[in-house]
Amino acid sequence: MSRAQVRSQLSTFLSGGNITDLNQVFTSFPNRIDFQKDAIAGQKSRAVAVIFIENEIETRLALGGEHSGVKRIDYNVAVQVFHHSMWDDGTKVMDDFDVTLDGIKDLLRSDHRFGDTTGTLIWQGAEPAIDVSYGVPKKINGAATETWAAIRFTVTQIFNA
Repeated sequence: MSRAQVRSQLSTFLSGGNITDLNQVFTSFPNRIDFQKDAIAGQKSRAVAVIFIENEIETRLALGGEHSGVKRIDYNVAVQVFHHSMWDDGTKVMDDFDVTLDGIKDLLRSDHRFGDTTGTLIWQGAEPAIDVSYGVPKKINGAATETWAAIRFTVTQIFNA
């Protein structure tokens, strides 16, 4: 079990979710975000998600000896969303931002194993809570408006140890 596997599974799940205006999903912070990449002609708003594991907690419950029991790892994940909009109207910017964030949260709620049908990699995700922090929208060079959010939740792995 590894952090990289959790990030990869979550990336695949988010990328396949058909979330409005979410054009790219990264498993680590890129040097530069190119909001033009994978954009559709005429698309006014674009978003990028970056999966970041902020910390983890590992515990073991021994059930009959040194090598019998279960190990539980809780990864505290932040999906950081960077939203870029070319709308002149701030209400339209926020509407598009909300649609993208609601789409991500709806997808997280739809499958608490994030596509892992066996439950061996992800036993449970986005349970018992989803916590979201929002940044203040900023106008960039008098043209685009950029907004940020971090969607935080726990991903749990449980396996024999």
